Amino acid sequence: MSWQATAWAMRQTTGAARRKLLLLELANYADKDGVCWPSQETLARDTEQSTDSIQRQLDALEELKLLNRTRMPKRRGQWQGHRYQLPLQTDLSPNGQNAAQSRDSRPGQTAIPATTRPQSLRLKPSIEPSYEPSHTNATSNSAERLRAFQRKQEGVEVVQNRIARRIGDDGWLVLGEMNDAQRSHLSTLERQGRLDDETLLTAVLAIRIARSRE
Repeated sequence: MSWQATAWAMRQTTGAARRKLLLLELANYADKDGVCWPSQETLARDTEQSTDSIQRQLDALEELKLLNRTRMPKRRGQWQGHRYQLPLQTDLSPNGQNAAQSRDSRPGQTAIPATTRPQSLRLKPSIEPSYEPSHTNATSNSAERLRAFQRKQEGVEVVQNRIARRIGDDGWLVLGEMNDAQRSHLSTLERQGRLDDETLLTAVLAIRIARSRE
């Protein structure tokens, strides 16, 4: 959850209560760069809407330029989800109003000016130095969070297949001769990206030595 994303979502004009609720929910899942990837089922549950309604509101938010969607890589046995990016850095148009307000204003209607916001609620510039990471680091952090999330969703057979390939031609045979605890330990390390060659070699040698003594 990011207070920057939530504060940004509060300032936007979406034109519909359900749409605004969905935008706030996306902001609730987003990091400080506006990136998140909740499923449509999760968004439907949290906002008490149907998945069809969620899809329509997502389309509308994208048309209003309040949301960018990209397809996440499809994984075996799972639906291909979306990665959402909230444009936190494009809040203001040249005339000082948010872009969604400008698009939603029609002849005969007047957008609510920024000056009507109570003084106590206005965001004030900070005099403290900024410690925010660079855009490159922020992008790298988001990519790492996405990879970590995907690793957690991998099935055991996918993880063990990677281990078997690392072992060699008899990889699956070696894994099959391990007990459940040994396979589980190696699978956990591999899923977390912490299975180094030395740990794997030690486990494989133990199996091969036991095999030679039979």
